[in-house]
Amino acid sequence: MMTATRPGYVYFLVMRKSHESDHDSGLVKIGITRGDVLHRIASLQTGNPHELVCAAEPIETSWPRDVELYMHRTHAAEMRQTEWLQCARDGIAALVAEAREAARHIEERKSREHSYASQPSNGQVRRATIEEFKLHSQARKLKKELVPTQLRLETAESRLKAATGTTFGIPGIVRAKHVPATFRFSARLAETKFPELASQCREDTIAGRFHWRKVPRPSHFATDNHAAKNERLAAATSVTSVLQRNVTLNGWTPRNTELERWHDDFLQATRIIHRLEAELADLQTNLIIRLGEYDALDGVCSFKRYIASTIDGSAFCSRFHEESKQCVRLIPPRLRKRVYPTRSYF
Repeated sequence: MMTATRPGYVYFLVMRKSHESDHDSGLVKIGITRGDVLHRIASLQTGNPHELVCAAEPIETSWPRDVELYMHRTHAAEMRQTEWLQCARDGIAALVAEAREAARHIEERKSREHSYASQPSNGQVRRATIEEFKLHSQARKLKKELVPTQLRLETAESRLKAATGTTFGIPGIVRAKHVPATFRFSARLAETKFPELASQCREDTIAGRFHWRKVPRPSHFATDNHAAKNERLAAATSVTSVLQRNVTLNGWTPRNTELERWHDDFLQATRIIHRLEAELADLQTNLIIRLGEYDALDGVCSFKRYIASTIDGSAFCSRFHEESKQCVRLIPPRLRKRVYPTRSYF
């Protein structure tokens, strides 16, 4: 789906011991958030024995994920944790300057891509050029490495989530949280119950999804795919069991070397995925620009764009407050489990 991107922040964190204000761990975390940076730091502080502090002014950009991926990719050799790279305090200024330049470059590139992605396609397919087939060949190589890595990440993540059982998680590795049932506004109900009012809150956007053609997929990696499916089922079964029995979470699952190894597998796979997805994003932008008004390049990619009419839920709730109360649906209780994206238990 091609929609306007909400601005976010790229931040830079360092760890320090509470009794050593000038302690330099030699590590800097490059992370992103769409919300308040201080709130994000507070959430990361959980499970980390060291104090996390901002090392520089956060960078505001419309494409925080792309900037983060670029920095991870270009500094892969210095990465020591998933989002931590080796960098002394006196090198942080240069690191931030590099990220700011990357943000500027990405903004320019995305602006060019948007001019093509924001207009409907014409339903036609054309033959790819030799250069476009070369780009596709590069994408196939990246996908050949990316897909099995994604499956291994899913396997490790599911194993860790299943291991928490009925506890609050694994210290420094997984955090489990019970989310009670709630009600949420449903645009579909609004359209069914109040079609005339809903029509006043419609907005047209350009929708579409980019697809690579003839690239490796999960089914091409039978062993990894089978393992990922089994572990995903085990994790889902664990959650269902807790919810159906209405069990109250209690205590913590002790951390051991096997769980730490699974967490390391998760972190290593995440780091590789960051790098590969960044390279694929560059190739995708190049081909979107080359596609222009066309739907697809034969045997390379497709990117069909069309006008989609959707209901602006916020506008409906604001303008028709009483009616919106009749357009809610029940969201059942959930058990949310989050694997920590960094290894803080040194």
